Amino acid sequence: MPRLLVYLLLAALVPVCAWSSELQRALEPLMQGEFALQEGRLSAAADAYARAADESADPEIAERAAQVALLAKDAALARRALARWEVLAPQDENASVGRLRLALLESDATAAQPLLAALLEREDGWRKAAAALIGAPDPEVARALAAHAFDQSLLPRDIDAWLAFGGVALRLQDKALYSRLAQAVAGVFPDAPRALAWQAEDALDRGDRAGARRALDAALILPNLTLVERLVLATQLGALDDPAAAAQALVPAGDDDRALAARADYLSRAGDEAGLKALYDEALAGMSATKVPDARLMLMGQLAEIREDPAAAMAWYRQIREGLLREQARLRIAILLDKTGERAAAQDLLREIQTSDSEWGDIVRDAYLLEAELARTHGDVQAEIAALDRGLVVFEDDAALRYNRALAYERADRVDDAVADLRALVEAQPEDPDYLNGLGYTLVDRTDALEEGLTLIRKAFELKPDSAAIIDSLGWALHRLGRNEEALPHIRRAFELQRDAEVGAHLAAVLAALGQSEEARSVLRLAQELDPDNRAVRQVREALGE
Repeated sequence: MPRLLVYLLLAALVPVCAWSSELQRALEPLMQGEFALQEGRLSAAADAYARAADESADPEIAERAAQVALLAKDAALARRALARWEVLAPQDENASVGRLRLALLESDATAAQPLLAALLEREDGWRKAAAALIGAPDPEVARALAAHAFDQSLLPRDIDAWLAFGGVALRLQDKALYSRLAQAVAGVFPDAPRALAWQAEDALDRGDRAGARRALDAALILPNLTLVERLVLATQLGALDDPAAAAQALVPAGDDDRALAARADYLSRAGDEAGLKALYDEALAGMSATKVPDARLMLMGQLAEIREDPAAAMAWYRQIREGLLREQARLRIAILLDKTGERAAAQDLLREIQTSDSEWGDIVRDAYLLEAELARTHGDVQAEIAALDRGLVVFEDDAALRYNRALAYERADRVDDAVADLRALVEAQPEDPDYLNGLGYTLVDRTDALEEGLTLIRKAFELKPDSAAIIDSLGWALHRLGRNEEALPHIRRAFELQRDAEVGAHLAAVLAALGQSEEARSVLRLAQELDPDNRAVRQVREALGE
């Protein structure tokens, strides 16, 4: 037990007269400091702990005083406590970490450089160095110090240290340093799969697809790759749009469920039906004649689904005996029943799940969502709303149920009800970009509250600037306000990010409003190919006389 805690416990149990005079003098400020810290009064805590350190010969109290002063960002008290700590424990190397944090607090890069260098020479010192840089109050100084450590070859020959400093660069939003580290790491650790994977990730981010592929190919020929390493490399091959190579990278992983599931996904993306059949047979052959684990039964069902064999998939799922996997399998069975034309049986199963006393509350909630989703696929918006209504009776404050009901209300032209649900969601979670966008877009598209809608969408855009849906909403709001020149670049970018029928219809409408009729019709034809029944597509077609 730390001595500090012992002091505080004994203070409540032992008469003060039994304490030494030194401890009696330190005890009062020590307790004041701890109470202030618990109450969140950092300045008062730092002052009290500094006084306790002055009165005590215990280095642990001085260390605590330094930590609290640094937390309170009080440089003067931190310097005073650190000096006391170094007097009481001159061999304690942890004091140098405090000195580094003090230099960072004071934005003193000159003082920080030798402290950082010394810390990086210590075994595992890079961990504390990375933590200090991430916690620095001045990111610019921290970025300069991290770059200095790299430029001066101060990082130890430890792949974990390099990865940690990559994390530092990301946290400090220094993409240039992150990329420099990534490009150098494979040269320092040529036989480290993680180094090559990092190099490949950076190359892909920079648009250097050939460089990314070279790094991945180099990693894949390394001996003794672990399953996790192979999964990472396969993910990156998938990002390079080579799902066949991604699947092949996982073949040596053997009969592991995660590897088999990932291979199935990649083979499906590659359109390799023969490969999927071979994988199914391979997984089947790897099963023992004795009791098959539920996880493998679930995998076999998923593989059968990918092979578009719903009967086999349901047969596998029905063998799953217990727990969360059984509940998840029942939801999959409901989907497959509906897909094979047994809509009533699917609905009966979902109602059974909804009224069960399952310990998996999320599964029960998901059964309502799934019933609504299946109703939507059949074009039955009233049944969709009814399922969500019943779900909200059981799960009154569930955001997913309410959000989906708002979308269903909008499709049913119950705009006031949709707005009411969306307002409730925004009031409950005012920083959620999807709810802000949902409400903003509905106001812009279906009501006259255009300025309010635009304000909500702008806030959503600030929170999630790369969302195609939000960018489209922003452009559509500007269009509805007659600001088509401003709207065009937003909607064009949204359509580049996401080839969606509704976004395409919006782009066509804006182009037409700007007199660019030929391009508008070309974009509209593309939107029609994506979804000819989309309401926005139909509306723009009518407006253009198509």
